[in-house]
Amino acid sequence: MITLYNLKQSRSQRIAWLLEVLNLPYDVKNFERDPVTKQAPKELQDIHPLGKSPLIKDNETVIAESGAIVEYILARYGNGKLHPDVNHADYSAYLQWLHYAEGSAMSAMLTKYITPSEAMKPFYDAQFDLHISYIESSLNGKTWFLGEELSGADIMMSFPLQFALMFVPKGKFPNIERFVAQVESNEYYRKACERVGELELKKLLS
Repeated sequence: MITLYNLKQSRSQRIAWLLEVLNLPYDVKNFERDPVTKQAPKELQDIHPLGKSPLIKDNETVIAESGAIVEYILARYGNGKLHPDVNHADYSAYLQWLHYAEGSAMSAMLTKYITPSEAMKPFYDAQFDLHISYIESSLNGKTWFLGEELSGADIMMSFPLQFALMFVPKGKFPNIERFVAQVESNEYYRKACERVGELELKKLLS
């Protein structure tokens, strides 16, 4: 059985969602952030040297990094679900969104929140605007990132967009708002919240 090491208010929410969509049995071990530093507890370093979440353990194999975890679970247990075939026209877009979520999007969202200096603020604001506009236009006319069907790309993109909505005026990016509302009302996402708790990212800013 897979064990999910879940740090509250973290990217691990989407791994629970993935496991629920696939109807895979899993155990959850929950960890709380330090109330002052917001950091993960040192107990996570006993599981993996980075001490970050999400982490999963599948038998004796421990895997870190959200994208790697999603790929591993889908390759090992997905039975062809939640991703197009490698020869499908959407496969390249699927790969892009799967890796873009952490490789580009989340970096742009984080630097909007954690700007190292006033001198760099215009650059990071411009990067945020570039990426969020790109995502907004990419969702135009689509239910999910690849069209009508949920995929691992949507699961990966959920957290960056939930995070991003804390920094933009309501109504400015209707496609992203619709996407996030759709994620958060998804029946399997709701089941994941029952296991790992609600994602309340504003708690990280308080």
